[in-house]
Amino acid sequence: MTWRFLPAVDLESASLSFTLPARTRLQRGGPGGVASVVTSDKSQATTIRLTLGPTLFRMVFEPHLVIDLPAPLGDMGLQGMDLDFRTGVITPNVWQLPGFGIPVGKEQALEQARAWMRDLLTATPLRIAPYDPSADRDLVLSFQQVLANLESGGGESTALARDVCLSAKLTVREELAADVGPGGFRVPAGAVVQLKVDFAGKPTEVQLAPKVLQAVVECSSVVLRKDGADQAEVGRFRLRPGGAITVEQVRPLGEAGQLAGLESLVRLIGALSTRGSLGLDPATIGPEAVERLVKEEIEAALGPALHLWVEENAASVAGLDLKSVLGMA
Repeated sequence: MTWRFLPAVDLESASLSFTLPARTRLQRGGPGGVASVVTSDKSQATTIRLTLGPTLFRMVFEPHLVIDLPAPLGDMGLQGMDLDFRTGVITPNVWQLPGFGIPVGKEQALEQARAWMRDLLTATPLRIAPYDPSADRDLVLSFQQVLANLESGGGESTALARDVCLSAKLTVREELAADVGPGGFRVPAGAVVQLKVDFAGKPTEVQLAPKVLQAVVECSSVVLRKDGADQAEVGRFRLRPGGAITVEQVRPLGEAGQLAGLESLVRLIGALSTRGSLGLDPATIGPEAVERLVKEEIEAALGPALHLWVEENAASVAGLDLKSVLGMA
């Protein structure tokens, strides 16, 4: 499914998560004893995960939240909620918690949970069925509005939130590429990319001006090129503020890929380095040292090309400046 806000990729799913301390109030109870929603005291921290997929919006709470019902009713547990974009139906996962109180009031708890999700989706197209997220050019802005609604929901949640993390899985629909001098990179069409991005600050700060602490990128194929030829395939790397890259997985291609063991890595160094093979002898140098040199050469070659790609595509996602997010501005 083509997502208009990311024209070159198909986004399968994206999740934003953060943690909250125990007994944090997410929704304040109203007058007359109306229930409030709080995090559990079963753990020091609760993880809240918001997931967007092609047909649903899902909220998951680990451990479960607590819906405080007015006495003498017993409290309810809330593990998560799904919103079906096709029908607009909200389905909470609610059950009676053990302890004091009359074991009734589930319908009231279900309605409280549904009302909370409706409030979170206020002023977003997600609330109006049928909704097709792939056709939403302002999808990032819509998600940012959800975070803003969480802040204004009458609770104390975002003031105490931490560990904000974005995870996403996508498929490249059109080849992505950038070249700087004799080198560059390309991500071929059909490649599958998984991202895990840690952000600085609280959800409201991420909503207003996201800043990346680090991004872990796993891809079925990020191809490093040199002198017009594919030289290596990078499977996993870390990206830090300013565009600093740490390569963690690499596989030689071309002639180097046909060789075995250290000889393959030494040949790859010779292909990537402007200084040749550096006189390396596979018989006298350890595999860890050679692999480290290979990764350093790839990092040096990949960095400028990545900076160029970000420069050229900084405004490709509505609501975000990629240069600012990645600390490259």
